[in-house]
Amino acid sequence: MGNISLLFGGVALFLNSLVLFGKVDVKSAGVFSLFTGFLQAFIATWLVVQASPAEVFGYAGIYLFAFTYLYVGVTFLFDLDGRGVGWFSLFVAVAALFYAGIGFGRADFVDGAMWTFWAFLWALFFLGMGLGRPVDAVTSRVALVLSWLTLIVPAMVGMSGLVTPLYTIIWWAASGTAIMYFGFTIWRHRLVEVTS
Repeated sequence: MGNISLLFGGVALFLNSLVLFGKVDVKSAGVFSLFTGFLQAFIATWLVVQASPAEVFGYAGIYLFAFTYLYVGVTFLFDLDGRGVGWFSLFVAVAALFYAGIGFGRADFVDGAMWTFWAFLWALFFLGMGLGRPVDAVTSRVALVLSWLTLIVPAMVGMSGLVTPLYTIIWWAASGTAIMYFGFTIWRHRLVEVTS
């Protein structure tokens, strides 16, 4: 069920990235975000209730996504001030760094890297929505890439049972490419801001 949560979280993030690109209507994406938030909250609760004490920590991380999508969905649908989502994203970014540290500490480097990517994305949401910084051009690109790299593709691969050493190598290569792309995007948009 965790992979189902990842899959729909990835689709919601993909649609929300397209909102930032001006390709999808805000309220339309808000409806899907709300549905995704409810689905993820249900899945997280289902998993946590049946989990052993050792598993609860991992499953509880799904709530970080669920409440983000619920909050974004309500904000989009009712045209609310996004600063609340921005400041909530700061909390989630810090929590994601904690999850990343646990992943790296357990030598689960893919999990640690994914949580690091998500912490970076939530930090961008904090900068844009919470502090009003002009980072939408960067956030939209990071969200688009991470929706596929860390959510949709891993969920599909996980559900189909295709996680192999080759997949892991390909994932790391794609992650390295994504990091270079993010660096270029940040550099390019800072350069545009300086020259304009």
